[in-house]
Amino acid sequence: MLHKIHSLLFAHGMDILLSEEFGEALVQTHHNVSTVASHTLGVAVVSLMICYLLTKLHIKTDTERMTRAALCHDLGILGRDEKYRNNVQCCMQHPKDSVEVVRKLVGEEDPVLENAVACHMWPLCLHPPRHREGVILSVADKISSCMEVAGHCPGDALIERVTEMRGR
Repeated sequence: MLHKIHSLLFAHGMDILLSEEFGEALVQTHHNVSTVASHTLGVAVVSLMICYLLTKLHIKTDTERMTRAALCHDLGILGRDEKYRNNVQCCMQHPKDSVEVVRKLVGEEDPVLENAVACHMWPLCLHPPRHREGVILSVADKISSCMEVAGHCPGDALIERVTEMRGR
């Protein structure tokens, strides 16, 4: 199953993984224990695992949107020390900034993708996601964050492969 999830991630997210923003994410610390890139990859893996499980229950999900939302959900946090006065402002503002990154990288309007990214901090933010993929992203973000703090980031296994693909 994990091989299939990794294949989906690379099939649907290659342009994001090769972006300048993702390059910056490879070196910026996140949650004091990982990088933005490692966390983001972990969220993508957990999101796709949830999609896989939902498929077994005959609940359809859009794995392409899910992958792209997961890979972009925290890219707005890049440069956080210069952009935000404190952690509260960062928590509230970075989802909006991440939507701007989505618009830049995707190049077309996608309300489902944008809503998932904008609401990924729910329930900390006031508005819940309006689509299934947004709920999955919010849950996967929390699961991945907890795993990181506990010493296991599900995205770490993909960092070397992404770095190699980027030509470093």
